[in-house]
Amino acid sequence: MFKRFQRLLTGMEITADSVKLVRVLREKRGWRLVSCISVPFPEETLKLSYKTQNVNDPQAFTQVIREAIRRAEIKGSRVGLSIPSEIVKVTIQKYTEVPKRVEETERMIAWWSRKSLPFPVDGARISFHQLGVTPQGEAKLLVAVGFRDIIREYEMDLREVKIHPEVIRPSCVNQFNFYQERIPPAGTLAFLGLLENFFTFFVFKNGELIFYHGVRRGFADIHFFQDVEMTMELFSNENPDERIERIYFASQAGFEKELREGLESLGDMEVVRIKAEDMITTSELQGSGGKPIQVPYFASAIGAAQSLVE
Repeated sequence: MFKRFQRLLTGMEITADSVKLVRVLREKRGWRLVSCISVPFPEETLKLSYKTQNVNDPQAFTQVIREAIRRAEIKGSRVGLSIPSEIVKVTIQKYTEVPKRVEETERMIAWWSRKSLPFPVDGARISFHQLGVTPQGEAKLLVAVGFRDIIREYEMDLREVKIHPEVIRPSCVNQFNFYQERIPPAGTLAFLGLLENFFTFFVFKNGELIFYHGVRRGFADIHFFQDVEMTMELFSNENPDERIERIYFASQAGFEKELREGLESLGDMEVVRIKAEDMITTSELQGSGGKPIQVPYFASAIGAAQSLVE
C-alpha cells in the first residue's frame, strides 16, 4: 500500500530583527517540524509602528526573504504569516448584538473603535473571533485591528518574492495557538507568552477567554515584571470575583528560569512552563553545531503554519 500524500505547511514570522521560516507536517500522532530557518535583517531594515511605514529598506527586506526562501527550498507553497504584534491592537470587545454578515460586523467594530484609532476609521483592517456570550447576554469578540496600509506594505513586499500569505495573524496570537492544547479546560488559568519585545497575558475560566492584554515590553526591560504585575492587577480590577489558580508560560526569547522565578514572586499561584518540545516532534533536526533545535524560538512561525488547517 502506498502512503497517503502528506502536504507540508509553511509558516513565516517577521520580527524587527529577522524572518523565520518553518515547514511542518500533521501526522496521526501530532505535528512534526520538518525544517526551520532564521535569517537576520540588516539593522534598521524595519521600524515597527502601528501607524507609519514599517519597511525602511524594501530592497534589504526582500533580499533577506529571498535568502530564507532559497535556503528553505520553498517553491509556491501556501504560507501562514505572523506579523509583528507591535503593529496590531488586540482586544476583547462586547456588543449587545452582532450582525450576521462578516462585513457588517467589521463595520460595526470600526465604528465603535474609531475614537481609539490613531488613523482614519476607513483605513482599519479588522478581524475577529466570537468568544461566546456574557451572563448579561452580550456577545464577546476577540478583535484585532491594524492599519490597512501598514499590513498591505508587508503583503506587497512579500509579493515581490512570490509569497502570498493565506492567513495573517499577530505573532502573539500564533504563539498562543501553538501552545493552547496544554491549557486545561477547567479552572481559572492564565497564559503568559513572551516574545522578543512583547508579552501577552490571557486568562481563561473553564476554557472560555475572559481577559486579554498585550504589552510592548521585552524581558530585558527593567520594568518588565512591573508591567506584568500591573497587567495582573488590571485583570483583578475587571474581574474582582476571580482568582488565577495557575499561570502557564512560554518564552520565545529565552530566560525561562528567570521568568519562572519572577512569576512565582508575584502571587500565590502555581507556575507551569509549557515546553515547546512537547508540542511538536523535531525528528532528527539539529541546530548549529549539532545542538538541538530551539523550538520555542520558532513557536509563532509554527503557529502560523498550523493556522492553514483551521
